Amino acid sequence: MVHLFGFIFAITMIKVCFGLLDMDARYYYDDIALIVVVGGTICAAVITFPMSDLFKMTKAFFRIVRKTPEEKESTVKDLVSLAQAVNVSKAALLKEIERPDINLFLKDGIDLILAGFSRDEVESIMKERIYRDREREEHYGSLLRTISKYPPAFGLVGTVLGLVALMRSVSEGADAKQIGLKMALALVATLYGLLMTNILLVPMSENLFNKSEHNKSNRELIIDGILMIYDKKSPLMVQEFLNSYLPPLKRKDYLGIGKAPGGQAA
Repeated sequence: MVHLFGFIFAITMIKVCFGLLDMDARYYYDDIALIVVVGGTICAAVITFPMSDLFKMTKAFFRIVRKTPEEKESTVKDLVSLAQAVNVSKAALLKEIERPDINLFLKDGIDLILAGFSRDEVESIMKERIYRDREREEHYGSLLRTISKYPPAFGLVGTVLGLVALMRSVSEGADAKQIGLKMALALVATLYGLLMTNILLVPMSENLFNKSEHNKSNRELIIDGILMIYDKKSPLMVQEFLNSYLPPLKRKDYLGIGKAPGGQAA
């Protein structure tokens, strides 16, 4: 939702600029410029990357954008609850991981423990999953970052095409009004290329990279928590150790024992 708000805000600011310039938005629309910039970018992407990668990138982008970043506070709370459950019974632990809002990476770790893997195997498998997930997410971000280089170049192509048409009009005796209009339309292609890159493609790629880094940090926290659960550390030990991942003002006492050191009361 925040991403949509940012995009809408950018469009609104452009419209405000139109108003300040006392220009109708229709003056900035040109079929040829749109075809050259958007069509050219799509063609370049298809030539550069396998179609399978482009389809996966599109699906991955919409999936990641829809998802909010994994929050460390809720992850710590879940891990403390699991540490309590594992000390009660296996049934209590199973009940906890069947909650619909449980982090899927966290659920995978508990499933590995229940499947009988050793501590070292659990740690190795989960670290490998972090690496592969991040590699996959950053691969899609790299694709978008590469594609973002094309729109300005095709915008320049559109501008050159417009200038060629302008020169032909001049040679045929066009008046000053027609020349000015054709010159303005020729420059629209460059505008499209810059907007497509800087409002759409580059922010999208950076979004993927930032979420990938954020999720990696959260999943490293999960691995530490899972290994402590494997070792059947006390819930208090789990809480205080994992609270170290959080800023002091966000550290909480989920067990209700008073006040977590360096944090705030539950």
